[in-house]
Amino acid sequence: MRRYGIPVAIVACLAAGVFLLLLALDVGRWRTAMASDDVTYRSSPQSQLWAPRTFLPAGVSRFLLGVGDDIAYRRALRAFRLARIAAPALSDPSVVILRNEAIVRLSDVVGHSRDPLRRSQAANLLGAIAYSQALADFTNRARLIVAAAQQFGQAVTFDPSNDDAKYNLELTLALGRATGLSESGGGTNPTPGGKGAKGAGVGTPGTGF
Repeated sequence: MRRYGIPVAIVACLAAGVFLLLLALDVGRWRTAMASDDVTYRSSPQSQLWAPRTFLPAGVSRFLLGVGDDIAYRRALRAFRLARIAAPALSDPSVVILRNEAIVRLSDVVGHSRDPLRRSQAANLLGAIAYSQALADFTNRARLIVAAAQQFGQAVTFDPSNDDAKYNLELTLALGRATGLSESGGGTNPTPGGKGAKGAGVGTPGTGF
């Protein structure tokens, strides 16, 4: 058996060397793709982004680089941008699909990201989706206003300096009052206990969504 030991060891070393070489190439491809695709995203968000071709399974180098959360966040923002929340969606199935994807991806960031700033931004964008739906959907408007207020309130909780979320929360509460919802009854209350949005708008208002 000993006479086979050296060849086996040589083969194992060669295999390990090939693996490390391919891994190094994949890491370089990930770094290049992250930088170049961030630029592409600004002008062409519909492109296939942050998915470089790799020699090894993409998850291996992505895990070793620790960029899984970064990619999930980028893809959530991309999904929101493609969802076109300013456009009517009730009669356009393609827009509904895009918005559902945005909701799933943003919810994943809110639920799993370790960065409170990213969680705040994702919650704010979820609130923006609910708010836009409330403007178009008269049947479910009350429920959507409540959902939007809760998301904006959560965004402020994650990041008290998020002025956009504060501004959006004030807009939502105003819409709730205009449509007859009562904070005292919990209608547009972004926090448990029926206390409304006290203190939510004390900072300098942002520009919204």
